[in-house]
Amino acid sequence: MKTTASRAIQNVWLNLPVKDLEKSKQFFRDIGFRENPMHSEVPHLGSFLVGEKDFVLMLFPENEISGYTGLPVNDTHKTSQMLINIDAQSKEQVDAFAESVKGAGGNVYFEPKEVQGWMYITSFADLDGHRWSMLYMDSEKMPTP
Repeated sequence: MKTTASRAIQNVWLNLPVKDLEKSKQFFRDIGFRENPMHSEVPHLGSFLVGEKDFVLMLFPENEISGYTGLPVNDTHKTSQMLINIDAQSKEQVDAFAESVKGAGGNVYFEPKEVQGWMYITSFADLDGHRWSMLYMDSEKMPTP
């Protein structure tokens, strides 16, 4: 049974801690994320809209996010907590995105390639070590249950 609270949820956004807010904002601009006009003039955070449905990515200095979570920020260059996936519409889009990440100073640790015969994927770390993937899924080659 769905609760009233879950039915009222409209959006979800991702808050990431960053060491250097201005460098991180420039990185995400350089890889094609759109700056959120609602927060473009706010000096203490970064906000980006991602994809057709405007998924919201928020960037906060590490000390500020620690205040919200009540925990210290982990070193994402040594550990990972999650992998954030971005949908691609073609293999060419994955290839081009990997090049833009490299050009912006990100670390492409998994070069674009086909995986399991139906996915084409690249994985990278942003300037703060957060792990991301962009993948194209060929629905005609997907295994059936």
